[in-house]
This record gives sequence, C-alpha cells and structure tokens, in this order.
Amino acid sequence: MSARSRTLFCCAMLLSSLSATAATRHAGECVDGVVEGYACNNVDLLAHMDLVALGTTAGGSGNDMWGWTDPDTGKEYALVGLNNGTAFVDISDPEHPVRLGNLATHSVNSTWRDIKTLGYYALIVSEAADHGLQVFDLRHLRTVASPPATFTEDAWYGNFGRAHNIVVNEASGFAYAVGSRQGTQQCGAGLHMIDMHNPLMPTFAGCFSADGYTHDAQCINYDGPDADFVGHEVCFAANEDTLTIVDVSNKASPQQLSRTGYAGSGYTHQGWLTDDRRHFLIDDELDEQNDGHNTRTYVWDVQDLEAPHLEFFHDGATAAIDHNMYVHEGYAYQSNYQSGLRILDLSQIDSGTLSEAAFFDTYPASDSANFNGTWSNYPYYASGVVGVSDINRGFFVLQPELCRAPEVANGLVATPNGDHRIDLDWTASATPDASYTVERILGGCSGSAVETIASGLANPSYSDTSASGVVTYGYRVRSVAASGECAAVPSTCVEAGTTGSCTAPPLFGGIASAVSAGSATCAIELAWPAAQSTCSSTVTYQVYRSPDPAFVPAPGDLVASALSTLGWIDSSVSDAAPYTYVVRAADVGNGSVEGNNLRLSARAAGPLADGDFISGAELGTPILSDTGDSPMVATMESPQHVAWEIVDTVAHSGSRSYYSGYNNSECLSIGTGPITLTPGQSPTLEFWTRFGIEAGYDGGVVQISANGGQDWTTITPIGGYPGTFNNNNTNACGFPNNSGAFTGTAAANLNWSLAQFDLAAYAGQAIQLRWRFSTDGGLTDQGWWIDDIRVSHAQVPGMCMSGVDLIFANGFEAAAAAQ
Repeated sequence: MSARSRTLFCCAMLLSSLSATAATRHAGECVDGVVEGYACNNVDLLAHMDLVALGTTAGGSGNDMWGWTDPDTGKEYALVGLNNGTAFVDISDPEHPVRLGNLATHSVNSTWRDIKTLGYYALIVSEAADHGLQVFDLRHLRTVASPPATFTEDAWYGNFGRAHNIVVNEASGFAYAVGSRQGTQQCGAGLHMIDMHNPLMPTFAGCFSADGYTHDAQCINYDGPDADFVGHEVCFAANEDTLTIVDVSNKASPQQLSRTGYAGSGYTHQGWLTDDRRHFLIDDELDEQNDGHNTRTYVWDVQDLEAPHLEFFHDGATAAIDHNMYVHEGYAYQSNYQSGLRILDLSQIDSGTLSEAAFFDTYPASDSANFNGTWSNYPYYASGVVGVSDINRGFFVLQPELCRAPEVANGLVATPNGDHRIDLDWTASATPDASYTVERILGGCSGSAVETIASGLANPSYSDTSASGVVTYGYRVRSVAASGECAAVPSTCVEAGTTGSCTAPPLFGGIASAVSAGSATCAIELAWPAAQSTCSSTVTYQVYRSPDPAFVPAPGDLVASALSTLGWIDSSVSDAAPYTYVVRAADVGNGSVEGNNLRLSARAAGPLADGDFISGAELGTPILSDTGDSPMVATMESPQHVAWEIVDTVAHSGSRSYYSGYNNSECLSIGTGPITLTPGQSPTLEFWTRFGIEAGYDGGVVQISANGGQDWTTITPIGGYPGTFNNNNTNACGFPNNSGAFTGTAAANLNWSLAQFDLAAYAGQAIQLRWRFSTDGGLTDQGWWIDDIRVSHAQVPGMCMSGVDLIFANGFEAAAAAQ
C-alpha cells in the first residue's frame, strides 16, 4: 500500500530504461507551454544529454549536480552525479555541451552521490560503502585532448565511509560531510568537519553530533541581521524533523543555537537562505506523500538565530515531492522530482507570499508524488543558464526567461506630517516605466510584521494616512518592472513615527500548538505565546478554523474571540476530521487586529484504549516518519536513513506498501515509534510480506525493543523464518550464520504471504518494532516488501464523541461557537 517515498533517504528513485545509444539534443524555445515535448513556462531548452551520453551503462541513473566556473578562463562546467561516478561537462557553449570525461566512484556504484566545489577542486561523497571523500582538481578539464577522458581522483579522505551530502563553505575553507557513517569519525551522522585549506590533504577538524543525523545543511560566514553572530561561521542544518542552527566557529566546541520543529513535518530534507539572510526556505521530502497536499515550501524567519520560527508555507501547483532547492537573486530554484525545475519569485516573501515565475518539467509523464525526475539544479552561472540533473533523463541546460528586476529605489525619506500621516519620498528608479510598492513594518526596521500598504504607484512619493500615533514604523520601497512580474530588492529601510491616537495592532507570532485533547468528548487544544501590546495594555485573541489547510481567515471562519488566555479548547469538532487553525491578536482599546496567517492542523481522537495498531503506508494510517513523537507514528532509524521507501507499484491491499530498496553492504531498518501493549492480553504482530533476496547472503529479520530502542532482540515468526543467513557474517548488520531470515529468490516468495509473531511475553510493556534488511557486498536481487502491519491489543487512540461543550480546569476555555 504505498507510493514511492524514500522514507529514509534523501533521494529515492525509479530507474527508467535507457536508450542503447547516447543522445544529446539541442536548443528549443518554450512556445505555448511546451518545448521538445516538455511542459514549460518562461524556460527555454538549450541542450539535453541522456544518461548514456553522460557515461552510464544501461540501467544506470543520475543524481546530484553542481557547477563550476573556471576563475581564470571564465568557462562554465557542470559536474553531474551518476550511479557509477561523476561526469564533467563543458557547457561554455550551452547549446552544444561536451562531456570531457568521468571520474569513477571510489568504491562501488550507488544511487546517491553529492558534489560541491571549493576553489579549483571538486569534492564528492556517496552512500556507497567505503567511498569517503574524493578530491578532484578541476584544472584537468582545461587540457582534455580527446574527450571523454577517464579521470582519477587527486586526493582521498577516508575518516568516514558513506556520507549523504557534502556541504562547503568556500569563505571559510571548511567542508562538512553530513549523514556520514563508517570510518573512524562518524560524528553521529551529524556535521563531520573537514579542514580543506590544503585541498590535497584534507584534515579532520571536529564534529557536531548533539542533534543526531543531519541530512543537508548550508554553512556560511554569517552576515545576516542577528548582530550577535555576525562574523561567526554558522550552519543551517536540515535534521530530519527540525531546523537546527549551529555555530561552528570553534570546531572543537560547536554550539547549537537552536533546534526548532514544525507542524506537518515528514522529513526535513534541505533548505537555503534568502539573499538577505532574513529567511530560510525548507523543502520537506515526505510531507506530500504523507499528508496528500501539493508541493509545500516552508518559509522561516531566521533573523534571531536562537529563536527562528516558521512564518508561513507556500503550496505549489502540483502534487510532486520537493527535493534540492537553491536561492539566487530573488528566486528559489527548486528541483521537484516529477514536476521538474520550478522557479519561485521571492520578491513578496516579507508579505507572506511566494509565486511561481517559471518552470520546466523534466518528467512529462506525471506530476505525482513519486521519486522520478529531477534531483538537483545549479542556478549560479554568470551566463544565466541553469543546469538540471535528472534521475531518469540525465542532464538539461536551461535558459530561464525571467524578467529583469528594475533599478532599486533609493533616497527614501519619511517625514511626519500631522496626526496619523507620514509622507514618503524617494528617488525614482532609473528603469523606465517602473512602478512602486510601499512596505510598512510595525515596530521599526528590525521588526517582522511587514505589510504592503500601497502598490502600483507611478510616482516616487506616497502619503501613509493610516499610520498610528505613538509607535515607530519602518518603511521600504520596491521598484517593480512594467510587466508587474518582478520587483527589485527593497530600498534601505527608514524609520518614522507621528502624532495622533494609538491605532496599531499588537505584535504577535501566531499559534504555537494544536493537539488532540485525547478525551472522550472530541476536543482540540490550542496554545499560543503572549502578544506584545503596542497601544493599550489589554490584548485578546481570536481563533479561526477551516477544513482547508491553506485557508486565509475570513469572518465566517471565526470560532472564538475575546479570549484572554493563552490557549483554548475547541470542542465543536468531530472524531478524526482534519481542522486547521489561525490565531490572531486584537487590541481591546482600539479594536485593531493583526493579520498573521500562521496555520496549524490537528485531528481529534479519544483516550487510549485496547485496539489494533495498523500501518499500511496509506494516507490516513500511521505513515513511517522520522518524528517518533506519537505512540501511533512509526519512525525510521536516522543513522541508516537510506533505502526504505513507500512504493505504489506493489501492494497487498490499497495502493501502497513499504519497500526496502536493494543496495550492496547496507544495514537498513524501518521501525515503529513506542507502542504500549495492553496488560493482561495476548498481543500479536502480523504483516504481509513478499521478497526476492539473495539466498543466504542477504536477508531481513524482525526485531523488538522494550527499553526505548537501546537493545534489540530478534523475534521469530510462528513456524519460523523461511531461510537462514549463511555468509560467514559478511552481511552489513552482522547477523550470524544459521540465524533465521526472510531470504531466497524462489518465484513463490514474490507472492504475498502472512507472517505472524507472538508478543504475549511483552504484554503491558512499551515496545518498538523494526524490520531490518541486511546485505553483503556481492549480488543484489529485488528486495523486501511489507504491508498491512497489525499489532493486536495495543493502546491506540479511540474514537471520541462530538458536540459536547467542555470546561476544563487547566486555564483553557472551551466553546462550541464563537465567543
């Protein structure tokens, strides 16, 4: 029952069949929404190289890419990851790219490879066992006489074996391997710090492992708005279910500045800072599959590195899963798997709005939430072209036709002019026919409550006649191109205040939590932090609710008002129905209400009761995730993080199932979060399974833990396992010879069969279960599927009754309708 979801991985994939001959296609213009059979908007195709043209063999695949511009010659190159190594492509003539050669993988082939550059050198890691860090001198590309050449690495660093990604801070000269395993310095799969000042002699510099597995990160010499850390080296890490910010200036003693989760997380995959360092954009790799919404980009306010917060999210036009994303000159370039390259305009991000400016769909067959299509992109070439790598189709050279931002409006002056009026004047943009947008920030230029108060202005002046007295405002002006489709960065912010009564709304960050009350009567508990009053001393709160997770509050959505507490219980909800909430703050004295749109969603459920824990990878059932914060949420082991996924190609029932993947030398687990078994009962575990696993050498087993995952015991199905390991303990998990396993390649094994386990010995205990797949370094086969998992006599949320008003003694209020 599943849809291809690499639930522990960064980059899953379905391999496509390859053409028998290499092919490179050349330029085409996007006309009427299509070019060479690819859907597009404002993006032209300059060239396309398929996988064979890049140097793979039939059955190969693509993955990551990065770009490099020779600082001495100005020539532009693409570094394209493949399952068998890295291809180096000269794109200085972007309509006629040339593969100069390939660097083979250091060890064995792998679906996963990651590439960055530092000065003259390429740094390459992989999930392949014993791969380590390859260092390649890119100046070799200048002297290739007869391409394609076979390159060799110039240096190698082996303090780790596998790594999921490599992060580079060119300004500091340090690299950071993340998700690293094997070797002498695994760093808990967190930030493995490498001194690259001598690129041919990489040196271990330190670890950050306090927050466990890091999937990807951006590390910079910080030059953003948080004055406390300007000049420090700071990493913004995607840590599975959190944004974790770390000061790595002192490699021997890195300091975690913050660790912040968010509602709706499936797998915090990767992210990138905006150009002004005020925001961090996150792509979550599993929320689309888990929750069924369209491609979702999470926008964070990171002006305070010790207290970042989620501002809003943007849902795209398709259901595709988002993957790698980079920000450049006011646009976010997103590789969104099956919907291709999507380019978002960030010019209105401070006002809570993103918009799609362009796209090129590298996977025309479907935009669904599966793991085919584009893996990554590189938008930083001075020529303006964008390179895009694709799992199934190789490498694309694209030319976005984005409007050019007009010249910035300068010389802004803000002058008070009587009660409730501040006059603004600025120097006109040098761009002909530009118009202007005025933004106002309550609390001054350092505030975060940004609102657009005027747009479409033809003249370089504006009078703000809605200004409150008493408070300070920050003002910024943006010049907008005549087309209206793109805007310049804002002008320098100036501050002003004026006379008159205080009419400003409170300053408020929005709702903080929304959770089921777990009571017999259906209820959802909401909580929020205190608002900061700007005028009167009394602030109240309004609650808006909708079944639409992307709603903007309207009067008809109001379910409670005039609340004086920092929480409220909504008891007018139904069992298991989805509800989304927005909380806003109001000033009692002047009646003004601030306008945040921060949303949180929840479903009501009853108290825990004896029942069945069920997971079949379907929407609406507990989907495997990395949070593990609920008894009814299953979890992946973060140190493994690769291979297990949700697929929609095979299922016992429904449309999705869990699939192990199959790569050499891997020890991979998928598991539940804590499940409490009912005392005095005879609980069982059962699931349906099918497999094609190299007999004796590779295999899968089921294990149980009764102490929070510290120790694991293999459990045996009723009637025994269908086979045993017989490989002299060379499987990656180290299961001994003659120990039972799901293993074998007989055709009958690919028929679904029921496996049952007696858990009576664990009744009354809190347990966790995991399915552990172990392979050796030899042959691979088809893999292991599991579906329709059921644990009987487990404590699970029961149903709740609807429609009863509650009064709780916990300081909250409950009501069935607006106050």
